[in-house]
Amino acid sequence: MEIFRYKSDAWGQRVLEGASWDLLWIFVGAAVVFIALHAIYKRRGSKSAVDDE
Repeated sequence: MEIFRYKSDAWGQRVLEGASWDLLWIFVGAAVVFIALHAIYKRRGSKSAVDDE
């Protein structure tokens, strides 16, 4: 799997064309996990703050 795609421009230089779409689902999954963990952390933090009062 290629992470980055390259092509040659009019002057023969190698330029970046884009990134692989295969990696999109890895970043989507990482974002979902981060949001879920953050929500759990905030919920546990807010319960302990209410218990202290």
